[in-house]
Amino acid sequence: MTVSVLAAFVAVCLLAYVVPGPDWMVVLQRSARGTRDGALAALGVQAGLCVHMAAAAAGVSALVLSSAVGFTVLKIVGAAYLVYLGARALWRARTPRSGDVPTEPDGEPHPAPSGGRVFRRAFLANVLNPKAALFFVAVLPQFVERDVPVVPQVLLLGAVDIAVGVVWWAVFVLLTSRLAGLMRRPRPRRVLDRVTGTALIGLGGALALAR
Repeated sequence: MTVSVLAAFVAVCLLAYVVPGPDWMVVLQRSARGTRDGALAALGVQAGLCVHMAAAAAGVSALVLSSAVGFTVLKIVGAAYLVYLGARALWRARTPRSGDVPTEPDGEPHPAPSGGRVFRRAFLANVLNPKAALFFVAVLPQFVERDVPVVPQVLLLGAVDIAVGVVWWAVFVLLTSRLAGLMRRPRPRRVLDRVTGTALIGLGGALALAR
């Protein structure tokens, strides 16, 4: 696996993290309450990704090695998934909806959940998120070389994805725990959706056309 392939994969991972989704909302909700809760939620999300990585290493490798047609289908699905994420981001930027960031009613006392509960909720949210599974099953294999053992490559790319996520969530939690009010405003969210949506559609198209 070349450095350029790894660099491209890191770029895709970063875009996938930046685009608002279920994990984004879970971590944002907790980091709005404080850095500790945000960090625990982020750790839960990344722990969930470990489950998806193990499943991908067990199943994707067999598919890649057994069928060139299956790999081509996987490539098209992965490209379509990136385009879908990009299109959704652009649609959100055009038709923003209130309430997409979960909040709790003002004035009602809510006891802070324990650290273990925050972690478990974020973990389950990621494990049960089909988008996270689809990334490991359909996008990650685009960067796997068929001429060398597949399982080590899947584990390496999965570890890179998780490492990128650790860095991303660390920055995210530190910023959002201090700027929670700004991150909830429609205009900054629309700008983020437009930029990441356009980039994801471009990447999806490039993947579909690449040999």
